[in-house]
Amino acid sequence: MKILVADDHKTIVDGIILDLKDIHPDAEIVGAFKSKDILDACLNNQFDVIFLDIDMPQANGIDIAKRVLEKYPRTNIIYITGYEKYAVESYETNASTFLLKPITKKSIEKALNNLRFPISNIPEEMLLAEFSGKGYIGKRIQYYRELRGMSRNELAELLNVTPPTVHRWETGVRTPDLATTIQLAKILSIKLDELINV
Repeated sequence: MKILVADDHKTIVDGIILDLKDIHPDAEIVGAFKSKDILDACLNNQFDVIFLDIDMPQANGIDIAKRVLEKYPRTNIIYITGYEKYAVESYETNASTFLLKPITKKSIEKALNNLRFPISNIPEEMLLAEFSGKGYIGKRIQYYRELRGMSRNELAELLNVTPPTVHRWETGVRTPDLATTIQLAKILSIKLDELINV
């Protein structure tokens, strides 16, 4: 999880970061307290969550949030402010929540547990490998091959490829091309969508 804490008071930024490190020790947390740094951090980096002050000198958190959401629409904005009057306006940007200062560890934890766009702890690379053609098709090939009582060598021979090639498919290192995938489905006596549909 990548988090930005942006407030014009350094002590508030430091306090929230301290609480966040207790709540999510593995999170990557960045702090910014100068208007220029806040704007640069928000617009030039993609964060999962931004704790964003609303009323700052030379910057308005709601305007910044609108710009962030144009560029990164799945960013969870958590407004932090000392003024209740901003509550209604802040929800126009579909914020995850609105925290009134002083911010407590309990309120931070509650906000993170109720994000508009929940954050998975599973790395994106792992999800891509699992559900793109690689990991998914490989597991299906192995499943149906074993279901048919067929060895890797036997499958390789029927496809006119080497056993290491079949091994690479099944472990997700490589993915068979479309023509080979169609042939695999025929050899394994299954429909093509049983092999490739998630």
